[in-house]
Amino acid sequence: MFVVSVAYFLLLVSEATVVLDVNTTVGESMTFPCTLTIPATAALKNLRFYWQDKENCVLYSFNEGREMPNHVHKLYRGRVTAFSQEMIRGNVSVKLNNITLQDNQKVFEAFASVFESGGTKRYTVPHGKICQVTLHVAVPYKSVNLAVHEESMTADCTTKRGFPKPLVTWRFQHLYNKSQHLLDPRDVDTTAEQDPEDHLYRLKSTIEISGGPYQSVTCLIHNPTLNVTLIATHVLNNSEAEWSLPGWAGALIAAAAAVLIPSCGLLAYHVYRTPRRARQPSSSPDTGML
Repeated sequence: MFVVSVAYFLLLVSEATVVLDVNTTVGESMTFPCTLTIPATAALKNLRFYWQDKENCVLYSFNEGREMPNHVHKLYRGRVTAFSQEMIRGNVSVKLNNITLQDNQKVFEAFASVFESGGTKRYTVPHGKICQVTLHVAVPYKSVNLAVHEESMTADCTTKRGFPKPLVTWRFQHLYNKSQHLLDPRDVDTTAEQDPEDHLYRLKSTIEISGGPYQSVTCLIHNPTLNVTLIATHVLNNSEAEWSLPGWAGALIAAAAAVLIPSCGLLAYHVYRTPRRARQPSSSPDTGML
């Protein structure tokens, strides 16, 4: 099972309500933390609290010392537990089990109150909303596939069966100085499709490999909810040849060499074989003779 550490992000603290965002994965359990200040003289029978979503569907209900399962909506029946041993200390948190994508982006709210002891219905802690949790649910992408077509100098990056829609980044490493740079998103052709039944995504991203001598190309697939990035790298086999002389230039140089090298050899042979006397300059006329 994919395991990810869960982080609680505190967004706002006011006098009445603590607002949190929490991230998790499908199939996991999540505790919605919430505490209430209870007077030392109060007992559990003086406590009343419940959790519900924005549609007013109740997750959990506790009143006058006992749970109220009949109040729980069918969406959450059998999926929510509380911390009964800690309620007297003000812990009114609940735990939601077997989280699904249907729980994604739901907002859950806790309402609580404390009555005075002695059978009266006067409030020691007035009824009100004390906690709010927004749940972000993800499905991890298991793998990423990178295919490079060096004949056409294009690359495809694919992944599937994850949620939410992933973020794609392309990175190149320079052949000579090993520096890295990211490809402009405007030069990337990405298509993401969502399955209408299970809402999971499949993605394909395509680029052209041009603009510089590259040693490798890397595709990065990022899940924004889980803050997890999958990486695939391909080393370019023809990175050296790609930036050598063009074929026509190489052929021209080879042809020139085929002509010049024999000619130079014949010239050297001719010079070497010519008699030394013939190669010496003739002597000046003897001006002393008549």
